[in-house]
Amino acid sequence: MEKPDPEGARRRVEDLDARLKAAREKVEKPRQNDGPRYGVSHRQTGVAYRVLADMIAGLLVGGLLGYWLGRWMDWAPYALVIGLVLGFAAGANNAWRAIRAYSADAANSSGSDDDSRRSS
Repeated sequence: MEKPDPEGARRRVEDLDARLKAAREKVEKPRQNDGPRYGVSHRQTGVAYRVLADMIAGLLVGGLLGYWLGRWMDWAPYALVIGLVLGFAAGANNAWRAIRAYSADAANSSGSDDDSRRSS
């Protein structure tokens, strides 16, 4: 049987360590203040959550009002369906308004960036 070569193993480990250090130095380290990494800003996320909340709230309010009206006026299934449809329409309208406001803000801010670049 052969005797293990501790010097050869140590040289291989040191060589591997040196190559690892060289590879790590080539990779650019992320900076903390770079902004969003995935291309989604906090404002976009906020608008998405607002759209979600508007849709859910519209359906809940319309459904509850339809259910209550159906129990009160004895229009059982019809009032609930009409309330859900109207709640969906109200939620979609609010979501559309939020999206339009965000789009207008984004267009204004990108337009002002283009103007400042042209004048520089």
